[in-house]
Amino acid sequence: MEELHPWNWFAPEDSRVLIVGTFPPTRRNWSFDFFYPNKANLFWKVMARIAEVELQYPNGELAVEERKGILRKLGVAITDMGRHIQRSGNSSLDENLSVVEYMNIFQILDENPGIRKIIFTSSSGKESAARWFNNFLAFHAIKHRFPAGKRPIKSAFQYNDRTIELVVLYSTSPRAANRFSFDTLVELYKNEILL
Repeated sequence: MEELHPWNWFAPEDSRVLIVGTFPPTRRNWSFDFFYPNKANLFWKVMARIAEVELQYPNGELAVEERKGILRKLGVAITDMGRHIQRSGNSSLDENLSVVEYMNIFQILDENPGIRKIIFTSSSGKESAARWFNNFLAFHAIKHRFPAGKRPIKSAFQYNDRTIELVVLYSTSPRAANRFSFDTLVELYKNEILL
């Protein structure tokens, strides 16, 4: 089944950091109509802890506004690498996604000149945000490979007159996050978001 990304990206004014995932889960797993809508995913709990706010709204439009407020407070933009994907088996797992068209990361960087860092929420497996980003760069004749090693994995690339730092962190998805404590995830993301 082919799907287009429902939100493309959200970038508050003065965004300094861009967080990039793969693609939203199947709609049956949504609690609200915005990024990381699966309540089992720890992403928004991690972000709320970093922003020092308590999440009040688990679903609906108020939940969307609350989460946008967290991104504004932290100066964080958000998107996914997949703009148009093919999903097999009605599954939310990244390995069941294949990209038809990548999100235009360069357009996001052009529209948000303050962004100096991109954080990827996944890198393992054949289908991941970091791998899709490398494919996107290759499509634009830019060679890039992330070094091997423990996360955070760090790299960089030149975009026009800017050096964009690239950081791969652990996923906050329930399948990946159960290998680490919540506090470990918070520290990893906090160290990269609060410059």
